[in-house]
Amino acid sequence: MLVCVSVVLLYICICADAFQLHFGECPVYFYERCTHTESVKFVLSTKTNNETEFFILDPLNPELPKHFNRLIPLKIVVHGYGGLDIDFSTATVIETYEEVGYNVITVDWQPLAQVPCYATAYMKTWHVAQCLSILVVSLMPLGINPKLIHVVGFSLGAHVSGLAGNNLQKVLGKSFYRITGLDPALPFFATLSNDWKLDKTDADFVDVIHTSSGTFGKLEATGHVDFYVNGGVLQPACLSKKYPPLCSHIMAGLYFAESIKSSVYGGKSFIARQCENIVHYFLGLCDDTQKLTVMGENAYYLTRGTFFLETNDKAPYALGFKSSYFKNGRLNPNKTSTDNCSKNDVNTLC
Repeated sequence: MLVCVSVVLLYICICADAFQLHFGECPVYFYERCTHTESVKFVLSTKTNNETEFFILDPLNPELPKHFNRLIPLKIVVHGYGGLDIDFSTATVIETYEEVGYNVITVDWQPLAQVPCYATAYMKTWHVAQCLSILVVSLMPLGINPKLIHVVGFSLGAHVSGLAGNNLQKVLGKSFYRITGLDPALPFFATLSNDWKLDKTDADFVDVIHTSSGTFGKLEATGHVDFYVNGGVLQPACLSKKYPPLCSHIMAGLYFAESIKSSVYGGKSFIARQCENIVHYFLGLCDDTQKLTVMGENAYYLTRGTFFLETNDKAPYALGFKSSYFKNGRLNPNKTSTDNCSKNDVNTLC
């Protein structure tokens, strides 16, 4: 039974499964279950015989296809505001993971994140995170341990990932192996406690990529390692665009997607240099001999601190370094090449 009452632009619907408020076109659902719902869907994609297949998972009772290969890493990807129809950043990451052959679960919560409903989308991040947590717990009897799961979230999706990790910590005493935050959203997340935003306690390793700090993305460092690309504010590829801050926000996913391809097919890496803070970076006070590390898919899980890097203004964006660029874990000032730094050198020296 569904009963709806309209008061000006506010619609209130009461049914057996949920209590719903609609502010104009913007929905807010209360007490909604995490199963048999169109508001949050979990889409598993697997690659067999060079073809990608898709399966809808019930978070309370997920069924994996018979051909599901548990030896292939599982990636969970969470989109941001607007959903995958307009979130080009997340869509590119998902497509790249599928292309190279990973198992991918896409968290599709588009009905709750639709434009122009940012405020209500923010309010529902906790619900999406709760459903994601339930799915992860339900997957454990099927042989999938959260300690082996890498979650990638863009913008609002980064905070959904963090909230889900926080839930797992409270319920299981353990969380995901890794969460990658792609330019975590700033609006409404500026002064909240760690329980309500992505932070380094939400997974064993949290790496954050900043590309539009102070506008769409958060400025402060919130992970075990934070990467500020081109200062973390405006990206070179966006300077001629109609709205550079929004373009810069989207670039976080494009950089990360490029790093996924490079990790599989080879190519230049995103090499970042450690610096104390963003003020030192803009004042030119960063030491050229400071520690270097890799940003992106191959980020080293023991890396800690704040790092800065530059990119090209068009794809491929990574600049890279040769292995000869490193000496005792630091940049060799006598070398000036910008060729690729091999994975082995990066993990041991950078």
